[in-house]
Amino acid sequence: YGLLGASGSGKTTLLSCIVGIQKVNSGDVWVLGGQPGSKNSSVPGPRVGYMPQEISLVPEFSTIGALYYFGRINGMEDDAIESRYRILSELLQLPGRSCLVKHMSGGQQRRVSFACALIHEPELLILDEPTVGLDPLLRENIWNFLVNMARVQGITIIITTHYIEEAKEADVIGLLRCGKLLAQASPQKLLAKCNCNTLEEAFLLLSQKQKESQIHHEKNTVETELQEIQSDSTNLDQNRNVSNLEFTAIDKASSPSRVSYKPRPRRNRTFKALIIKNFLQFLRHPGGILFALIFPLVQVNVFFNAIGNDPTGLHLAVVNDEAGDCDGGKYLGNVIWDEDEDICDYVDLSCRFLNGFGKTIAENKFYNNQLAAQEAIRHGEVVGLMYFDKNFSQILQARRDNTYEFDLKSSGQIEVSLDMGNRQIGLFVEKKLYTRFFEIYEEIVKECNIPKRFADVPLKFEEPIF
Repeated sequence: YGLLGASGSGKTTLLSCIVGIQKVNSGDVWVLGGQPGSKNSSVPGPRVGYMPQEISLVPEFSTIGALYYFGRINGMEDDAIESRYRILSELLQLPGRSCLVKHMSGGQQRRVSFACALIHEPELLILDEPTVGLDPLLRENIWNFLVNMARVQGITIIITTHYIEEAKEADVIGLLRCGKLLAQASPQKLLAKCNCNTLEEAFLLLSQKQKESQIHHEKNTVETELQEIQSDSTNLDQNRNVSNLEFTAIDKASSPSRVSYKPRPRRNRTFKALIIKNFLQFLRHPGGILFALIFPLVQVNVFFNAIGNDPTGLHLAVVNDEAGDCDGGKYLGNVIWDEDEDICDYVDLSCRFLNGFGKTIAENKFYNNQLAAQEAIRHGEVVGLMYFDKNFSQILQARRDNTYEFDLKSSGQIEVSLDMGNRQIGLFVEKKLYTRFFEIYEEIVKECNIPKRFADVPLKFEEPIF
């Protein structure tokens, strides 16, 4: 079946509806006994071969790789694919086995696309302008091959073309213009009824009559005038666009060389074909390889620079009733160890802790009283408050020596109040202060010649047991 028409007449749209790529707004399309896309219709699928107008091949495929991919997708064994490749390579003058699609000319790509549609010997073959840009001799060989397939193997072929005269080889041709089928008949009957010598003349005559009927709004349109030349087996509504097309399924017994489709193995072969396709696309695409290698490194670098680092620029309010601002941070407090008397005194240890915390956690901001510091927290000026009692060092020393000469209401503790409005920042400051406190206190007890384990938390994790 040859479908003829100018660019934009609707040929590609009609073929897309037949293979199930597009849906019709009204009416039905039946192909091989079922509607395209319905369950068990195999359309699109192994029962139909489709060559689109545009080149839809993976650029990283080689000639043989493209044929193996479509053969496996349609359920063929590798031996059968290799056998079909030898036949199609000679017929279509395909490029070399290992030639990549992206390195082929436009004509070579169309020939490989044509071979992919033919590889599995489908019951219905749909070709959208397969001979465009091909050598005249090669075009003639292709038409002879298609005619032989239709008459010997019983394969139904629908082909669109711009070359009107080459459609003489078709059993039936349809002339499509502006989305309407002007006529449908065998080339000989069409020429006889139109009293023309060439199909071009017949097409021109029908197009002129259609245009005249549209201009003058005649009741009897050109479709009615030409109704007598329609095939007896076809009944078309000429007053609207074609919306219902049906092809009779071919009896499989009449086709001697038919591929046997087995659902379960075909599913495995389809999976194999897709895996190979994705691998080749990646392997033969240098840009993709570089992206796959470099992008994770860039991503990790950006992540750790933007998210992985500790927060900076934090301010922590400090109220120190023991030593004020520690002389602008210069005074570090004292640990006085008398070896003869075996006495170790603490003097202004609050300054030692403040200096030890340093700016790695947060920058200290001194306040005169707790109320002012708490107000700063509420206004978001600081992330928390750290308070030292005036007897902080003495009480901490008393706790060490187990004496209770002082009022231990503060218990030698550093009182910390954090702004948990930003929980992530609050937990970060809490963890850092806790860890750094024990590190500083270990240094202090070491200066007093006391084993540092006495400054540790009484919790020790042993070696894990598996």
